[in-house]
Amino acid sequence: MADTAPSPAPGQIVVINGTSGSGKSTTAELLQKRSDDYWLLYGIDHFLAGSQPAQYGHHGPKSREGIHAEPADPANPDGPLKWVLGPKGVQAFATLHEWLAAASRVGCNIVFDHLLMTQTPVLADCAWRLEGLPVLLVTLKPPFEVLEKRVAERQMDKKIPVDLLGEDAARKIVDRLTRLRPWFYESVYANDEADLTVDTSIHGPEAVAAMIEARLAEGPGTAFDRIRAKYPRP
Repeated sequence: MADTAPSPAPGQIVVINGTSGSGKSTTAELLQKRSDDYWLLYGIDHFLAGSQPAQYGHHGPKSREGIHAEPADPANPDGPLKWVLGPKGVQAFATLHEWLAAASRVGCNIVFDHLLMTQTPVLADCAWRLEGLPVLLVTLKPPFEVLEKRVAERQMDKKIPVDLLGEDAARKIVDRLTRLRPWFYESVYANDEADLTVDTSIHGPEAVAAMIEARLAEGPGTAFDRIRAKYPRP
């Protein structure tokens, strides 16, 4: 009978949670660069822009099957928006979380910046699909007004391909993103369970990366255990 190679120890997963402008992508990239160990790097922006078909995104014609933006208050159709996941959106996030789990199970460390929304199945799905694996959950939470200022300074409208889409379509996209931000802030930060929570209006990316490294040195994260105790398996 042939010898079977032992399975590798699972790799460490670091999930950096926060809304746009919180510094999660910068922190994740910096954490990878600072480490001498082998870390994979992936993120929600990579996933939504590169893996999720555009026509199923919240700007696309098939958004109701994927990720749909609709009024948070049906009585106020011109007010803030929220995300609703259709069947393809639920399937996509489940696949994303299985990718993270697979990386860990073959022994790779991976740092991932995420939007762990509570008002969709995303938070619970992520917690349950990573059950039994070493996960450190880091939440980056500056005040809402700081996020608003940071996003405005990025001039997000200049990243929209106006020449391709036309000015009217580009304005609609910028408006939709602006109207989504209050809901994202509420939904992403409704979960108060984390292994490390940092106000990034006070601490810069280098300091945050150092805090994450220090917390990793203390031992396994437990936040997802507490989240699983709060949320039933989807």
